[in-house]
Amino acid sequence: MAPVFSPDIIARVKEETDIVEVVRRTVALKPAGSVLKGLCPFHSEKTPSFIVTPARQRYHCFGCATGGDVITFVMETEGLTFPEAVEILARPLDIDLSSWLQEDEGEGERRAFHRANETATRLWSEALWEDSSGQSARDYLTKRGFTAKVLRDFDVGWAPAGSQWLGEQLQQNGVDAELAQAADLVRRGDHGTFAYFRRRIIFPIRSISRQVTGFGGRVIDTSEPKYLNSADSTYFSKGKLLYGFDASRMSIAREKTAILVEGYLDLLALVQAGIPNVVATCGTAFTIDQARLVRRGAPGVLLVFDGDKAGLKAAVRSADVALREGLEPRIVRLPAGEDPASLLANQGVAAMTQALRAAEGYIPLLKALADERGGGREVSERAVRQALSTVVGMKDPLRREYLLQETGEVFGLGKEILQAALAGVRREQPRFRRKTEAPERGPALEMTPPEPSAQPGGDRRRLKYGVPLQRGRIEADLFRHVLGDDSGEAARAFLADRGDLVLSTPAAQQLATEIAAWAAVDKPGGQTPQAYVEQCWNQTGDAGYRGFVSSILHKEDFPERTEFVKATTDILQRLLQAPRGRDAVRAEAQGSGGQEV
Repeated sequence: MAPVFSPDIIARVKEETDIVEVVRRTVALKPAGSVLKGLCPFHSEKTPSFIVTPARQRYHCFGCATGGDVITFVMETEGLTFPEAVEILARPLDIDLSSWLQEDEGEGERRAFHRANETATRLWSEALWEDSSGQSARDYLTKRGFTAKVLRDFDVGWAPAGSQWLGEQLQQNGVDAELAQAADLVRRGDHGTFAYFRRRIIFPIRSISRQVTGFGGRVIDTSEPKYLNSADSTYFSKGKLLYGFDASRMSIAREKTAILVEGYLDLLALVQAGIPNVVATCGTAFTIDQARLVRRGAPGVLLVFDGDKAGLKAAVRSADVALREGLEPRIVRLPAGEDPASLLANQGVAAMTQALRAAEGYIPLLKALADERGGGREVSERAVRQALSTVVGMKDPLRREYLLQETGEVFGLGKEILQAALAGVRREQPRFRRKTEAPERGPALEMTPPEPSAQPGGDRRRLKYGVPLQRGRIEADLFRHVLGDDSGEAARAFLADRGDLVLSTPAAQQLATEIAAWAAVDKPGGQTPQAYVEQCWNQTGDAGYRGFVSSILHKEDFPERTEFVKATTDILQRLLQAPRGRDAVRAEAQGSGGQEV
């Protein structure tokens, strides 16, 4: 269960975190009066339209209408959920979140599980750097070209050979045998408990909120198995995590591309070479959940696997998974016998950079592989069927159409032939049929046109006297007065007098819903409508909604004697008297997206 934080803890995190310091990690800011300006991290621009207002602890972009508070910024730039962003911001403030978690039996177990793993991480790190037993591992890693910095940055450790060493060390550090066994740090055998990881380099695997949830272990000799991983449990699932994603997600967001490798050492080698936007699978084939995790941070993925037949086969399969989940994959083909770490060690950064630049798209790669195998009819047919199998599994109908078109162009086949063959592939793969014929909804902002209130000129209607009415802007002005009145009287007047008014955008409708929710819980001495909306906005709606609210709150302050209630009722009357127009009628008929609230 995801943690649920009280309004008090959310307010404390926002108040005690310097939004300027957080934003400056991503954006170069320059003072401009009472605000700071910079280039927006959410869209391309040459003239700064992104501002941070320290006094209000908020940011807003006048170019793309994105805005929010410090929690929103971390969510949007790092691809985090609301609880993950709160946890990350709370940690340097020494805020103990445990007392604010909603009562749930599993939460105590979760915290204990992470505490045990953090303790083991520290013990193994000390064994690598401070214990004589770690000398062989240090020598191995040094010979492979790894510096102490990158190893320490990723908390790489060493598990000594003794089967009782870890259990004894954990006991001395407050982790009892039962907890150590539950976290899969020790296991029980015929002769008692023993350490699961022994004589292995240890790679802690962290969640996106930077909690150690499991481990990978690699031998330094020819022993088998070469790799071991923590067993899946309630709090750890190899197929749902990516090694290094907690450290690389901001680089991935900036580059708009993730580099995916298979091995832990491959990732460390790339990071050490100055290529930080890299993640690694955790001893599994690339999964749907891992693809979705990448998609949270970037639209593209470069697949950099070993330069052998098995690596190429894994890359093709991973590209298939990536396309099905909305990513744009490209495959990097390394020289035979090389993996990313060995290529960097043997030929240097220039060779790796050249390989990355030469990455191929999925369909061109299938064609190239068919040609390398003789280019005969049977080989080409198998390649085309592989492509069509991917097309069938894709959720986005537009991307399906373009990939089908690309297949025809690359293989020299007509669209009619491919459509006929596609029907056959679909019959052969019924498990994809339901998904593609009733595709899931993608992210709300990908294909949605800007809301009228965000477009130049707004949503133009005409009053009965023919006076132009920019409905979106007037609705924004209405909510500005509603939220500007700390007494709450304007909000109550809005709710009492709005009648059958249908607002023109989903964002405006959502804000009306939030104001109604405030009224339902309002009590003497309680929150103002604006404070309530700000408290909830990271857990409500989408980026379009947050941008709409942010644009309202970033207007200049009202004069001291503003009559909020009168202004609210006057604006309401203007909107109620105006023709609703096609957009409002359409919104009314769109179910939950346009329901009257």
